[in-house]
Amino acid sequence: MPFNSALLVSPGGQPVGRYDKMNLVPFGEFVPAPFKTLVDKVSTETGDFAPGREQVLLPAGQHRLGVFICYESVFPNFVRKFAAGGADLLINISNDGWYGNSAARYQHLKIVRMRAAENRRWLLRATNDGITSTIDPAGRLHQNLPSYTAAATQTSFSYLTSVTFYSRHGDWFPWLCAVLALGFLFLPIHPPARAH
Repeated sequence: MPFNSALLVSPGGQPVGRYDKMNLVPFGEFVPAPFKTLVDKVSTETGDFAPGREQVLLPAGQHRLGVFICYESVFPNFVRKFAAGGADLLINISNDGWYGNSAARYQHLKIVRMRAAENRRWLLRATNDGITSTIDPAGRLHQNLPSYTAAATQTSFSYLTSVTFYSRHGDWFPWLCAVLALGFLFLPIHPPARAH
């Protein structure tokens, strides 16, 4: 089975590292087993990719790149592991062509901006028909390329190594809040006693 991969190539044209996408899009890049026979009868347009097995940091000299592909941007707990593991720059490559000219392109960009802010990393984003951007560690846009246009640009960014609380510990605080909220739902509520 093929992989959906990001390949880092040296200036001399040699492969330096590869990351295979781990979180595949259901019914786009793979068909869940219970639906395989049914979907195959309806359409041959679904992908048949295999998921990658590990998060890999790609080496760029002394730096480490955390590359996540398309739909993986919606998993904050997944992306944070790149920063926690030593990535000093985040990169997102995405096929946003299937969104057309809808608001989904902007929604996807906003999701990616959150990943930059959560991990306090510069994030470089390259898309085919989406919004190609340079995003700073606060999630602000520094540069966009025009949509639906084949283009290249130079941009500035920094490599950062500090690890945020979120990168290090993940979603424990929201989970704790959820558990406490559920706990309070089951506490007995007694009306105040009336004075006689």
